[in-house]
Amino acid sequence: MNAEPADLAALAGRSPSGRADTQRTHERLIDAVQEWVHTHGAPPERLTDVAALAGVSTATAYRHFASVDDVIQAFVLQLPARAVELFDRSGGAGDDPLESFERWNNSWVTACLEHGPLAVHLRSSTGFLQRRRERDPVIVYACAPIEPLLEALDGDTTMMMFTWNVTSDPREVLDLHRMGWGTAKIADFVTRSVLATPSPLQSP
Repeated sequence: MNAEPADLAALAGRSPSGRADTQRTHERLIDAVQEWVHTHGAPPERLTDVAALAGVSTATAYRHFASVDDVIQAFVLQLPARAVELFDRSGGAGDDPLESFERWNNSWVTACLEHGPLAVHLRSSTGFLQRRRERDPVIVYACAPIEPLLEALDGDTTMMMFTWNVTSDPREVLDLHRMGWGTAKIADFVTRSVLATPSPLQSP
């Protein structure tokens, strides 16, 4: 899966043109969310505020994003997009399922350390499995690279995905990093935790 700016925009309800200036404006709006969260410790509530911070008109902002929620969503998706980029650079999915999964976790943890400090302010209050069942576009996008990796391993994919989400949550990754854990150690912890996921209990 290759994450392009158009992919992120499509999830947010807009598809920017191929013009360089238009794409730069699109990126400035997403960067403005990052600046707002960094300053206020909370997501912006109005697209008008994002537009002002980006130095564009509100009308221009609405040509890129249908709402403030859409531009926030595009910002959040930068984390999985960066993980995909790093994963592809490291060799992507190979013949060995475990090695591929380990490469993914290293890529994900690295992306979390880059984007996590701000992304944690924008986490949903709805449970991960519920959002996955409801085909939440952010969850669908974020899960697309990892689901094939988990399916290649021996275990229940849904339960392994649940464990992966819990142990690789940017908040937890950052907690472990603050404790002095390096990228490789955190990634190994996530890998081992997922491999140890118990199968669901059988109904009597």
